[in-house]
Amino acid sequence: GSYVCSFVFLLIVLVSIHTRSCNAEDFHPERTLLMDYYPRTNTTSRPRNFLFRGNMPIINGTFGYSSVVDTMRKVATANKLTIPDSFIFVDVSYLNIFEEKDLKIEKDFFKANPDRGRFYNKVIVGTVIVPPEDHPDFIKKYVKIYIEDSFDKIPDLMVFIRELLTGVESKSVVIYTHCEAGTDRTGEISGAYYMKFLNMTFTDALQIDNHIQHRDMYHDSRNALQWYCFYLHFIEGFDSLKCQV
Repeated sequence: GSYVCSFVFLLIVLVSIHTRSCNAEDFHPERTLLMDYYPRTNTTSRPRNFLFRGNMPIINGTFGYSSVVDTMRKVATANKLTIPDSFIFVDVSYLNIFEEKDLKIEKDFFKANPDRGRFYNKVIVGTVIVPPEDHPDFIKKYVKIYIEDSFDKIPDLMVFIRELLTGVESKSVVIYTHCEAGTDRTGEISGAYYMKFLNMTFTDALQIDNHIQHRDMYHDSRNALQWYCFYLHFIEGFDSLKCQV
């Protein structure tokens, strides 16, 4: 009974985590995008905090702090924005236990350089379960339980990221979110942010996620993003997301 269900759930999570372990990649500047900034005003005042997405910030086995910062500055400039000279670098990594080597590089960098910023590890696995689009009543009935009890805890992560972006600290905050490739797990969480905070539809979010590299995002990341779209629609009252494709 319950033991079997628990075992099956654990097995699905472990398989998903292992599946999400992409081949290790070095930093690719072209995959770095500015997602949001705060505050957004119509005045001449400059934004204080910034939110970026990208891929693994490692170059030849070391944390590529300077290269990542230079890239974020260039991307901000291309968007007619300026990152302050002094800021707190917040590294939000979606890696898992099968990527411990890369995780250790990140952790060790901020442990050795606490003045540069801080590191958070938020493991993302996606889901192999495809939302049954043809059965909206079923989705409406179970989506709250499914999303809020899922491994990824996307609603909680949205609160976490948004509080980082809008918080007031001693310096500006520059957030860099990533997985290995910058497309799948990063696409799942970035897409969720686009829909919840930037008024994008599910299709709009996919259009960005599917063009980070020369391929679409993996199905388990897309599935999780679509489940969250239905969660926003049925539970949080978003009425223009167009979750069905």
